[in-house]
Amino acid sequence: MISGIPAFIQERFPSDSSVGGTSDKTNNAIKLYGRRLYKDQTPVEYLAELLLVFLSAKTSNGDLHHSFQLNLDNVGYYPEDHVALKLFSFYPTSKLETRHDAHQTKYIEALTQVKAKLSSGTENQKDETIRILQSLFSGFTGIAKNRTWVTHSFLPAAPSLISREIAWRHTAAKKDDNALDWESSLKHFDTGSHLFMARGGELLFLQLAHLFTLTSEEVNKKLNIHSVNEYSHLKGVNLQELQPSLESALTKLLTGSLRKVEQLSSFIETSLSDVTLNKEDDDTKPKKATLGWVPRSSIPEAFLFATELNNICLSSLGELDKLEMMQLLCCLHVLRSLSFQAQRLNQLGTETQGFIGNYAWIVSDPDANRTSSCRRLSQSSFEGIESLLYGVLRVVHSATKPHEVYKDKEADDHGFKIFRKIGKEIGLVIPKTGQSQRFVLSPTLLRVLVAAVIKPGERVRLTEFYRRVFSHYGIAIANQQLSVAINWSSMSQDNKDYAMTTESLWIEEALKQGGFLVELSDAVSIVHNPQ
Repeated sequence: MISGIPAFIQERFPSDSSVGGTSDKTNNAIKLYGRRLYKDQTPVEYLAELLLVFLSAKTSNGDLHHSFQLNLDNVGYYPEDHVALKLFSFYPTSKLETRHDAHQTKYIEALTQVKAKLSSGTENQKDETIRILQSLFSGFTGIAKNRTWVTHSFLPAAPSLISREIAWRHTAAKKDDNALDWESSLKHFDTGSHLFMARGGELLFLQLAHLFTLTSEEVNKKLNIHSVNEYSHLKGVNLQELQPSLESALTKLLTGSLRKVEQLSSFIETSLSDVTLNKEDDDTKPKKATLGWVPRSSIPEAFLFATELNNICLSSLGELDKLEMMQLLCCLHVLRSLSFQAQRLNQLGTETQGFIGNYAWIVSDPDANRTSSCRRLSQSSFEGIESLLYGVLRVVHSATKPHEVYKDKEADDHGFKIFRKIGKEIGLVIPKTGQSQRFVLSPTLLRVLVAAVIKPGERVRLTEFYRRVFSHYGIAIANQQLSVAINWSSMSQDNKDYAMTTESLWIEEALKQGGFLVELSDAVSIVHNPQ
């Protein structure tokens, strides 16, 4: 297998990516997983970046927006920056140390411009209206932290709240004596750094874009899931129907009940038409953004992701609830993608019956005590996955640079350690600090799993729900799936015996409290995803 790894990691989509990555400087995590996953990207920014590429035009003339289709002759996209809305919304609460005098002057001018566009009311009433508008938009803040105003991001709840990353080179601007006003400071804005919108969302988009270049017959042949009972719920999925369904549902979600926010955003940006990053008045087109690549082998997990995303989008939940679920789903999918790809190169791994990913995560009751067998199983499972992710980067290194000592800390940060980081951020891995780290399922994550693997309005037996969760994520909760997971982890026979007799009362209680479990009798329980 070692001899075949260099060729395997060159199998990429798009094959002629606009972003390089074949040089010796490319770290092993990028070579293996695609360009790229990055430790500083936050959960909300994975979703925001995915939606940004989806919404944006994929051609210079504005075509292929609201689409998972790419122009493969000139791969890239043209995202909006919405810098005027950011200045209006984020500047007054941004970090003082990174506020530039030129931006302060422009911000004061901006308030005057918006105020002049208000058609009625006294001066005090207009000032109050501006404060209300600023409060409204700041209420949609997704990420602020200690960043300067232009690097803040909104919750991706409407098209005008979804924008490309813009960095501000404050140190260089502060030393520039000629940066006296907005126009002369423009050269210190940077749209190509990918510091926070770090390509993780682009990677998720590319997985879906690659999937939708195939026919259902091609995908079925590659996955062979139609011959596995655990995937019977996906046998009727047709990619030529799934793509327009997902595109339509996402468009409807982003242009739904928050239309008023979109109208207010338009008012602000129209009022501040001179607050732009374009240096020429006639240069109004968004600047092209490059795209990286994904492994061509990522089709199975992309297919599962597409069906899950579609189920959540088609639910009757409110827009903000859907966005919260989608954000967590994106993070779960990143962890799944890492595990899928690592296991493909793992020469020692065994197959997991009922799951095409051939790995397993064993979850336990978050409140289980230290002596709990379930907790010990979960802890061992987490250690096994980390060992897999740690080792596979070294396998890639041995195959591509056999005569060099492994010193790729960057790959470890963004390919091995990132699993633990994201897992803790979404509550899949606890505790956040300290030892005995293990997989758990919080009520919030359990709600996402129900919405992802059960269609809106569908009702399935509890045992079927367990099978679906395992078949999508490799998450083993109880029954046969737990036995398979223990076998994959090469644990002791005692643990296998425990797997056959363990109870899952904690997960049933969590489902019941969430309103997802209906007990028909002592022997039959139904999990339903409310319409």
